[in-house]
Parts: sequence; structure tokens; C-alpha cells
Amino acid sequence: MNNTLHLKVFITDDHPIVVEGLKAFLAKTSGFKVVGTATSAQQMFEFLPGAKPHLLLLDLNLPGTDFYANIKWVKDHAPWVKIVVFSEYHSADLVRSLFHEGIAGFVAKTARPSEITEALRQIHDGEAVVVEPVQQMPAKAANEELFCDGFKKRLSLSRREQEILALISRGLSSQRIGKTLFISKHTVETHRKNILRKLDFNTSTELVKFAVQHGLV
Repeated sequence: MNNTLHLKVFITDDHPIVVEGLKAFLAKTSGFKVVGTATSAQQMFEFLPGAKPHLLLLDLNLPGTDFYANIKWVKDHAPWVKIVVFSEYHSADLVRSLFHEGIAGFVAKTARPSEITEALRQIHDGEAVVVEPVQQMPAKAANEELFCDGFKKRLSLSRREQEILALISRGLSSQRIGKTLFISKHTVETHRKNILRKLDFNTSTELVKFAVQHGLV
């Protein structure tokens, strides 16, 4: 790669040590230039458009925000940016849903430095790239790990279940939710039962609190 042609990267992660580590690493790597950083979604909304990056390294778990909404915001306000999700959370269903929303690549946080830079180059060149975690946990361990924090609980919900959870939290009845989503009241109630089971909750109050914490409402 011609060293005068830098790939401009913007980094968004709520852990400053991750941001600074990536920034330092890319600064030493030929062909890359970090043009901006953010440790929250609000900072990203403020600084990303003006930074004019080619690539956005985006963490999924930004507290108090919905990662699908964050991706949509970038697509709406900086459509030239190729979004590369950089996350410790990984599953085939999650990655498929993220590509459906318009990301250009997925890189696990366990990736080696050389894998990160190679993925960024390939994504910039138009390839759809997925760099999976270095080691996959056994199925049993993965299922147990899934419920160790709130964000992982949220990832256990399908996109439809997340939509229904958001509407429940806004006070809509099952009948109204069904009309909004063009599904039957019975289907809504089945989804509601599954949401309660997956999140290990018993009441609507717990659902509302969870939805607010994770930026769904």
C-alpha cells in the first residue's frame, strides 16, 4: 500500500484503554491514520461526521444506547463510512443481523493485530469480512456465559423480541403491539413469554427497567 494513502479510521469504544491501545497501534502501522475517537455514542454523534473517516471501528456495548440505533445513525448521517463492529460478543445470528443492518465487517476483540489491519484493508477494498474469536467456547460454556451480564442477556433476544420489548416498555397492549407489527395478539403474547423466560424476569416492571438500561426506549 502506498504510504501516502492512509486509511482514515474513527474508533468508538467505552473503554478508554481499548481506544488508546488501538490508536497507538494504528499510528505505528503503515497506511493507517486515526482521525477521531469517542468513548460514548454521544461523542461519536458529535465528532464522527466532521472527522470524515473511511472506516469506523464500533463497539456494540455502549451503555445506555441501542447498537442497532447507533448503526442506523451512522448510516443516516455518515453514509460514506464503512462500519466495522469490534466486539467481544459473537454469535452467527448476531453477525448476520448486523450485516443485515448495513455493517461492512465484524472483528472480534480477540483478533490478533495483524488480523485487524488486514481486515480493515479488505473491508475498505469492498470485501465483507468476519474475524471470529480466536477460540470458540464449548456450547455448554457459551450458554452459561450468555447470562452473566445484562448486555449478553439482551443479545439472547431476537430482533423481533427486542422490538416487542421496546413497545411493551412504552405501555402498549398486546393487541396494539400486534396491530403495529402486523402480527396477531397471540403471537405477541408468545413473544412476551419468551422474553420473560430468556431474561429470567417475572414482571413488566423488570422488562421496562431493562429496556431503559439498554437504550431500547
